[in-house]
Amino acid sequence: MKSSSDFRNILLKEDQYKANSKAYADKLKYKKKIIIWGTGNGGDLVYKFLEEYGVINKVEFFVDNNETRWGTNKNGILVLSPNEVLQKVRGKTDMNIIVASQYLVEIKNQLISLGVDQDIIDIRGFGLAKDYFDFQEETPFNIIHSNFESYEKVYDYLSDQRSKDVFLGILNSKISLDNSYLEGIADPTIEQYFDKEIIQLTKSEVFCDCGSFDGDTLETFIKLTEGNYKKYIAIEADEDTYRKLNHKIIGNKYKDVETYNVACWSEKTVLKFQPSQTAGHISEMGEISVAADTLDNLVKERVTFLKMGMKEPKRWH
Repeated sequence: MKSSSDFRNILLKEDQYKANSKAYADKLKYKKKIIIWGTGNGGDLVYKFLEEYGVINKVEFFVDNNETRWGTNKNGILVLSPNEVLQKVRGKTDMNIIVASQYLVEIKNQLISLGVDQDIIDIRGFGLAKDYFDFQEETPFNIIHSNFESYEKVYDYLSDQRSKDVFLGILNSKISLDNSYLEGIADPTIEQYFDKEIIQLTKSEVFCDCGSFDGDTLETFIKLTEGNYKKYIAIEADEDTYRKLNHKIIGNKYKDVETYNVACWSEKTVLKFQPSQTAGHISEMGEISVAADTLDNLVKERVTFLKMGMKEPKRWH
């Protein structure tokens, strides 16, 4: 089991935020064409990043698995189907397909199964673009190192080696904007909260999902437990997404699910919120206001599994 000294030795000691983002963009300038896989929020982020670094003229097509988008335009660029893209890239080595989706592993495997050369599949760009815009005011390096003892304490609290490796890998990937640090620790999306090496779900599980989106994790949880659990508590701040969540629960007749249309916070208050297709978040520049409350106020029983995502690491201390 690795100790605190390993945390100090392995954590990157140089801020690579600007240098690595520029280096990535410079490499793309030598590609003949770029294809962005994903027309949602991820595709927007990648497009904006390429535009900022003057590489947008290289983007030839968008592509999406959603057939309702085939033949439409995204930012004035044609959206193709996966099979149409295959015809464009077959045998080509001077292209880049940037996977702009949270389903990185699944889409990469889909492309490989279609016969696309692995060398032109880019699963780095999406995470890099997202972090690039998330941390422009204060880089992950500065956030992490200015709160070093708190991050080290979290590392020491982790009870198994895999969790420690994942924690360090994520921190180093944030500092460097290089998701090669996630190689060997990234799970398929369906297992992102339920690593089989660590998690053994039981029928007495009380799962609290802070940021439940439209019930994607709920669906996975019910499949893995085969419907045998005590309770699922779904908390979602965005009103439109909250309605979709409840529609899914009613439509699928999911049992023992409680839902709350609030944001999780340190006090009961009202906050500014920025809606997004995949990653709505609290922001001082948010377009709407949402109710917020503490877990202590919302949940009155013992939770066995807590899922909570945080957009800004500086809130961890």
